[in-house]
Amino acid sequence: MEKQPLVSIIIPTFNRAHLIGETLDSVLAQTYHNWECLVVDDGSTDGTDEVMAAYMAKDTRFQYHHRPKDRLPGGNAARNYGFEVSRGEYIQWFDSDDLMLTEYLSTRIDAFTAKTLFVICSGTYVSEKLEYIKSIEYNNTLNLFKDYVLWDLKVFTPSVLIRKKYLIGKELFSLSIQRGQETEFFSRLFFQVKPINYRILNKPLFLYRQHESTKSFRNKEYRPTYSWSKSYISIENLKRGILLGDDEIIRVFYTRLINLFFKSIWHKDNTTSKFILSNLLPILKKNDLPLYTEVLIIGNFLRYNKKGRYFFRQRWKKMNIVCESSHEDSI
Repeated sequence: MEKQPLVSIIIPTFNRAHLIGETLDSVLAQTYHNWECLVVDDGSTDGTDEVMAAYMAKDTRFQYHHRPKDRLPGGNAARNYGFEVSRGEYIQWFDSDDLMLTEYLSTRIDAFTAKTLFVICSGTYVSEKLEYIKSIEYNNTLNLFKDYVLWDLKVFTPSVLIRKKYLIGKELFSLSIQRGQETEFFSRLFFQVKPINYRILNKPLFLYRQHESTKSFRNKEYRPTYSWSKSYISIENLKRGILLGDDEIIRVFYTRLINLFFKSIWHKDNTTSKFILSNLLPILKKNDLPLYTEVLIIGNFLRYNKKGRYFFRQRWKKMNIVCESSHEDSI
C-alpha cells in the first residue's frame, strides 16, 4: 500500500482554551491519519498550555509551539512560524474555533493530481453553539481570482489545502495586515493561477463558527488599522485588475478606495487617507490623466477641509479609470 503523504495542520490560537478542544477532537476524528497538528500560541493566558499538554499526552501527532518573542504578535506571525517548523508535503491552515468533518483531509487529498497545487472545499456556517446557519455553496470557476476577490466564491482559511512546494519562496501571511489577512493572502495566491492547477469541491467539509459579538463589533467600530488594511488590499487588487484589463474588478476596487478615502477623512484617519492618495494617484496618472489631476488637487484639499466632501465622493464614484491597455496587451 502506498504511504499517505504527511499533511501539516497549522492552528494559531490566542485565549481559546474553551474552544480549541473541540477543534482538536475533530482533527483526531479524521479518516486520514498521516497528519501532524502544530498549534502555535500567540501569547495565551487562559489555560491553553494545560489543554495542549493533555492532547499531546493523548496523541504524539500534536505539537505545541509558542510564537518566538522576536516575532510580531498576531495570528499572521503564528501562521507563518507554523509553516517554518512544518514537515508535511501539504499545508492546511486552520482556525482554533472551527471544526473539521471526518473526511475533511481525505476527500481533498484524493482530489490532487500531479498538476494540482491546491484543492478548495466548501463548508457550513454554524453559530457559536455549532447550530446550523447555512451552507457555503460553490460553483466551479475558470476565473478563480476574479470570483474570489469579488466575493462570488467565498473561500476561507479552512477551505484550502495547499501543496507545500507551491508556497516555498512565497510571501505568506502579511504581518502588516490586521484585517482581511486571508483575503490578502489568497488574492496573491490565486492571481493568474491556471484552472488545471486547482480543484474546487462543492462539498461542505468543515464547520465555520460565527461569533455574534465579533460581527456586531466589526459593523459598528471604525479602526484605522483595519481601514488601512482594507485600503492596502484594494490597491493591490486594483493593480491586478488593471493588469488583467478587467473593467469589473477595476470598477469595484476603485469605488471601494473612494469610499475608504472619504470614510478615513471623516474619521480624521490621516494615515489611511494619505496612503490611499499616495498609491491611487500613480495608478490614475498612468491610466487616466484627467481623473488624476482632479484627485491630486481636490483630494489633498479635502483631507483638511470638509467643504465639498459629499459632492466629490458622489462624483468620483460615478467616474471610472479609463485604461488604455487591453487584456491582450497586458499578458
